[in-house]
Amino acid sequence: MIPISGKTRIFPVIGWPVEQVKAPAIYNAYFSQKGIDAVCVPMRVPPTEYASFVRSMMSASNVGGICVSIPHKPASVSVADVSTRVARVAGAANAIYRNGKGEVVADLIDGEGFVRALDRTAQPLGFPYAQSSALIVGCGGVGCAIAAALAERGIAALCLVDVNTDFVEQLATRLRAHYPALTISLHNYEVGEFDLLVNGTPLGMTPGDAMPFSVDAAKPSAIIADCGMKTEMTELLQAAAVRGLRIQKGKEMLFEQAPLYMERFGWPNTTADEFRALGVL
Repeated sequence: MIPISGKTRIFPVIGWPVEQVKAPAIYNAYFSQKGIDAVCVPMRVPPTEYASFVRSMMSASNVGGICVSIPHKPASVSVADVSTRVARVAGAANAIYRNGKGEVVADLIDGEGFVRALDRTAQPLGFPYAQSSALIVGCGGVGCAIAAALAERGIAALCLVDVNTDFVEQLATRLRAHYPALTISLHNYEVGEFDLLVNGTPLGMTPGDAMPFSVDAAKPSAIIADCGMKTEMTELLQAAAVRGLRIQKGKEMLFEQAPLYMERFGWPNTTADEFRALGVL
């Protein structure tokens, strides 16, 4: 690791808890390999202190930006001076940085990381967004980000499922306002109707968890994606693999969003393959 000095740029990763977050390992390995004078530091901040903590951090000129983890993504939109459209649609942000005007920006990039990973998973033909439908079970921070990113890519239909019915209905309202051609359904679904099925819940991170949905009736052409990082091959992905379905692991979203963070934080032209090659995850 580069020795820390008064010139070192600092990038906090804020969560509550934060012990499970992979970002410090992957970004610090990247900084070290490239000889970049920067450090990514995990910070455990309770929700009651989050807004004031972010404002304090971003008042320091050597803080280059913030990576946001659970449960702070929804609160991040209102903390910043401005927010991107995808952050407003999803009602959440996971990247905070300064723009060219010096304004603090709230942005949401994990959804874009997911669809970039999806494009890889669907190679060589790519994923046909305009002709496809997706099921997202779990529409919290990562689920709403994926919904917004899929809508931005022009997906034909989304089915959103979450135990928090008020939240998912508000998400659907925002999506309809920004993407009027998008067909949206809530809660009721048949697995066999979808081209993409996404687990955005914590189910699967702990051995013995119930599966968020069954893949038994999924289309043979369907892609099954799990956003969990703690367990690489969850029971959901194992069941899908046994059926011969294409799968997308949670860490692929992390690899694909890493260059997006670097771009926002001032280092363009990095690639996901550079982060994969680090061998950290």
